[in-house]
Parts: sequence; structure tokens; C-alpha cells
Amino acid sequence: MEKQKQKAIEHHNVALMVSMDSLAVIDNLRAGLLTLLEKKSIKESHPTRRDRNRELTSILFRKREDLKPFEGFLEALKKTDASHAIMAEAILKTYKHGIGATALEKVSCTPLSPTEETKYDLQM
Repeated sequence: MEKQKQKAIEHHNVALMVSMDSLAVIDNLRAGLLTLLEKKSIKESHPTRRDRNRELTSILFRKREDLKPFEGFLEALKKTDASHAIMAEAILKTYKHGIGATALEKVSCTPLSPTEETKYDLQM
């Protein structure tokens, strides 16, 4: 992934680490962006949500630009749910306006409810 796109994602790192449901995002990624081994690694090797989120972004950062990992990630966020769609829009806005723009929008950190955590078998 190109550096400017990585920086846009990193700018929203706190919100992503706290609020993103990487398992749901992975389910919404287009086919071929992650290998089965990468999906398995994220799902099984990382016990906490924060660790899974960190691993997902790390893998996406290493993807070749021709696979369009940034665009695929934003599409998956938008498909996941409304709060993830807000994160996607904020990341895209940061990318389009460049890092350090004065009108950057902050993303709210809305953790999953206990019901949602149970649904996705997550632990806080």
C-alpha cells in the first residue's frame, strides 16, 4: 500500500484499534485481497480485538498497490455497519485532504455492545 494511504489509516489508528470489528471487516473484504492463511492468522492467532485489528492493518499495509488494499479496506468498512462506514469516510477524507489538514474530522470510538461481542465471540 502506498505511504500516503497508510498515513491516512494511521491517522485514525486509535478509533480503528478500539472500535473496528476486524472479523466482520474481513468477511466484507473482496475476494483475493487476503489469503486464507492471512485470514486464519488474524482470526486464530490473535486473542484480543486490538491485536486482530493491528494484524489486519499490518497485512494490508504490506499488500501491493495493484491489489488496491486501501480501496478494498474502505469498501469493507462501509459494508460492515454504520459506525464502520463513518470510519471509512473519515479515513478517505484524511487521504483526500492530506495529513495535517485543519478540518479533519474525528471519529467517535464506539465499542461493541455486550450482545455484539457475544455475536462475534469477542472479548474486551
